[in-house]
Amino acid sequence: MDTTTDSAAGEGARQHTAGRRDAQHLDQAQASVLAELGRTDAKAGALLAALALPLAVLAAALPGRSWPPAATVLMTLGGVGYALALLLVLVTVRPRLPRSARASFHSWADLNPEELPAALEAPTEQAATIVMLSRLTRTKYRALRVAIDIAAAATVLLAAALFTI
Repeated sequence: MDTTTDSAAGEGARQHTAGRRDAQHLDQAQASVLAELGRTDAKAGALLAALALPLAVLAAALPGRSWPPAATVLMTLGGVGYALALLLVLVTVRPRLPRSARASFHSWADLNPEELPAALEAPTEQAATIVMLSRLTRTKYRALRVAIDIAAAATVLLAAALFTI
């Protein structure tokens, strides 16, 4: 019995199993990041709707009426705050996938059908894409948090304006 051959075969099997396990972990990580990215977009969509309503009310209520100066200033600042928050959310939902994301639909669109299987088996590129998508998701969450903070401050300003009328 040749122990060198047996140990080499065993090592090869362990590497194959480890490689398959690593690929599964990459697939799970990518699915997790994509799900989180989808959640940020859903939150941004809800926030867009929530911010549009007060802006519409302000656009209808402010022009052509005589308001006390303090109320006018507070409503204007509140309206500007809502507009800034809305703009930040719009920037957040704007698609921005760089062409360098090789393990995504963006790069697959440039491939021939024969080239796709090789592109799908590149774990290094998949790992780079997971990192890129994770950073994108984190940036979107931060932007949404800032937009919510701005909208909250704008709501306080509008509520204060009501007390000056």
